[in-house]
Amino acid sequence: MLKKFRLKYLFILLPFLALLGYTGYKVRQAIQAKAALQSGGGATGAAPGATRGAAGGGGGGGRAQQVQTDVVSSGRISEKIALTGSLQAKETVDVNPRIAGRLLKIMVDIGQPVARGALLAVIEDDEIAQQIERSKASIAVVDASTAQREAELQNAKVELDRKRKLVDEGILSRTELDGLETRYRVAQSQLELTRAQRRQSEAELRELNIRRGQTRVFAPISGIIARRQVDTGAMVSSATPIVTIVSISPMVIAATASERDITRVRRGATVNVNIDSLPDQTFAGRVMRIVPLLDPQTRNGQVEIEIPNRNSQLKGEMFARIELNLGSEREAILLPRDALVYRGEQPGVYTIENDAAKFLPVETGLTQADKVEVASGLKVGDVVITRGSNLIKDGDRVRPMAAGGPGGQRTGADGQQTPGTAPKPAEAAGPKPNAPSPQAAGASQQPAR
Repeated sequence: MLKKFRLKYLFILLPFLALLGYTGYKVRQAIQAKAALQSGGGATGAAPGATRGAAGGGGGGGRAQQVQTDVVSSGRISEKIALTGSLQAKETVDVNPRIAGRLLKIMVDIGQPVARGALLAVIEDDEIAQQIERSKASIAVVDASTAQREAELQNAKVELDRKRKLVDEGILSRTELDGLETRYRVAQSQLELTRAQRRQSEAELRELNIRRGQTRVFAPISGIIARRQVDTGAMVSSATPIVTIVSISPMVIAATASERDITRVRRGATVNVNIDSLPDQTFAGRVMRIVPLLDPQTRNGQVEIEIPNRNSQLKGEMFARIELNLGSEREAILLPRDALVYRGEQPGVYTIENDAAKFLPVETGLTQADKVEVASGLKVGDVVITRGSNLIKDGDRVRPMAAGGPGGQRTGADGQQTPGTAPKPAEAAGPKPNAPSPQAAGASQQPAR
């Protein structure tokens, strides 16, 4: 009985013992993993420390940045304004016929030069020609009628004169003489009527001849055919343009100037014009007209400039850049344009003081090509940083490049090589032995997390 009781409890304890052993095994594995993780973390933590140390050593001995310098000079500067616009033909005319009809022939083609009065097109005139013949026949009928009326009037006059003698002699009564006088006046009126009819017919004939002349379309101006609007055989009217003629010598630019600038522009002032499609040429022009009204929306005004086009190089709608000299030339302190930097809205330059960059605020004036006028803040002979000035800040260590040697290269602040002195042997061979590796330097620049 006791033996059975022991066996029963043994079977109950065995699962608990197995579960306890399995739990202990798992706990032991977890402790070992934690210890291994802590050991690896310490090694990993040592590496950043070493990296930081290396980076710190590199930062303490940081290399100066190479920059280019230039000298502030003096020179003459003139006030100019820049305008833009498109070339336009001075005259553009759409040539319309004055009467309606079918177009028989176009005498010109696109690009062909024409003189004023040259024949451009012919419209059919068959119907008008027939009307002219009918008018001429009417005139002939009126002429015959006029001859008849003149004969009748002459006969009435002769008879009236004979009857007056008889009345004076007392042979004929006064009543019969009155009838003859009335007949004479009627003959006169009929002759005047036929003469008026002839003048009317002649006027109609002249009108028909004018209409017939209008079937020939002539050039109203001298120029070049820019467009043909219709083809032969088309029905045209006074509202249908046949061709477009443009006068391209001179060309005109309608440029827009600001309210401030247009008050200083003078009629007759000379300008220099550059065309984007003709980059190697500069054309001379002249201000011919200044529109007296400003645009109420933009407060800008229009200036018309004429440019000679003797060789017909300039075409309509070419984009033009205009430089207009206002005539105010003076002596000024000039700064290289690439030396100018901005701190917010404050312009300034970097100078070198004790091998470090120092920001110096300046007040600027006009800009001319690659020079900027300095109103205050610098004097002639001051040395300023040009290339590389946008990559440094106040207090950075800098080293100006040498003046340049034969066949050498010099490295600017942007890392590119430019003509100048050859690189130093140490730099050409590679990094210095004590210099930190790029990986270490990169790690030192990363922010701490």
